[in-house]
Amino acid sequence: MVRKKKKTKPLNAPKSRADHGTPEALKQADGVQYETVDGGRLGSVKRAYISRQTPMDRYKARGLVSQRQYDAAHAFYVLFDKTRQAGRVTSNYDRIIVDGGGSGSGINEYAFSDYIKLQQALGMDHVSVVRAVVVECESANSWAKRYRLPSRMGIERLRDGLDKLAQIMGIS
Repeated sequence: MVRKKKKTKPLNAPKSRADHGTPEALKQADGVQYETVDGGRLGSVKRAYISRQTPMDRYKARGLVSQRQYDAAHAFYVLFDKTRQAGRVTSNYDRIIVDGGGSGSGINEYAFSDYIKLQQALGMDHVSVVRAVVVECESANSWAKRYRLPSRMGIERLRDGLDKLAQIMGIS
């Protein structure tokens, strides 16, 4: 009968006070920044933050878009995020509505109408690339290939669209 060696450390014990993710994930990640959770006090827990996850983050880090364009893209995404619940296709089982009325989802309905108005003001030529890159996380290059345009045209159209979006939204 063979005896197994007893492990000195339990399997689920944390290695340290830092939560940096797995080494494999950090090797693949581009733009890893470390931030403290507890306000920067000595000995506080640190975590890894990957700052270049979306195409817009990567374009900002490479200097392909300005801070104004990045802020406009972020505002566009926040407005889109507010509309997610308004455009619900399936039933909502949260409340019982007998008469077919109800107040709806409140701010989301207004956000949805603002999102549609913003898309109309932006125009179809710009809204396609802005929505593809900002909302759907598609690269500008792949957007250009999808529409059979030169690959450099994607980032140019994105910049133009984000400039127009910043002008419409009043971002300076």
